[in-house]
Amino acid sequence: FGDPVNPAMILIIGIAGQGVMWSDSFCESLAKDFFVIRYDHRDVGQSSHLNYMLKPYGMRDMADDVIGVLDGYSITKAHLVGSSMGGYLTQICMQRAPERLLSISLLMSTVDFSSMTKAMIGTLSATDLPPPTKEVLSGLKEIGNIDASNFDVWLSKSLSLMRLLNGAETEFVESEWVPLLERAYGRRNQGAVPSLVHNHVMACSQGPMSFYDVKPTCPVLVIHGSADPMLPVAHAEKTASHYNAELKIITGMGHARSKVFEDSLVVVLQQFCGKIC
Repeated sequence: FGDPVNPAMILIIGIAGQGVMWSDSFCESLAKDFFVIRYDHRDVGQSSHLNYMLKPYGMRDMADDVIGVLDGYSITKAHLVGSSMGGYLTQICMQRAPERLLSISLLMSTVDFSSMTKAMIGTLSATDLPPPTKEVLSGLKEIGNIDASNFDVWLSKSLSLMRLLNGAETEFVESEWVPLLERAYGRRNQGAVPSLVHNHVMACSQGPMSFYDVKPTCPVLVIHGSADPMLPVAHAEKTASHYNAELKIITGMGHARSKVFEDSLVVVLQQFCGKIC
């Protein structure tokens, strides 16, 4: 999206997500100032699909994919915007390829997602960052059981998960998510096994589960919703503190980029990235 002569901005989606989950309208708004790139993670959408047991990979490999996308476009440096797991990959990029980054923006992400795993296995301590709500944890456990061969079942369960991630402070508008999910379903690799989502889960489980060893090598922006049920706002505060980052809390936003927040997110990104040469 946009003019390639403008500063590049690459949008990095969360776990098992396709690039098209960054809506066209969101990308087009950002493209007024930036050359915007969205892409499918490996094992998702129209990217390559792998046999994980024969060729296992981790988040460092997925972070290297981000740099590979920049290489494919012959882009020297870019603004990286990572959502949820995309934010984990963004932090790894800052450590592994700092010379390629103009800035990073961490959207509904965290410097430490270990509390999620600890909550699932019952080892959470009082000093850990807060885990997802019980409802979200239950929903995450079901994500791998969604049967992609039946569209109606897949859509219903996907919407149920999105409703949970939306949080309780803002109305969940199902009609805005259906077209995005339909588009993602239509461009999936129909010959791939239904359990590919597990590949990203296994990649995350390899670690790292925290990024306290990552130092800020470029300007960092943290954007978070006040109603995030996956990564409560304490994650944003901890992340911003670690990176000495600019922090923007979006009132009412959960762990989903509902259209009602789209304009606010665009403005925040334009103001932050626009002042960086």
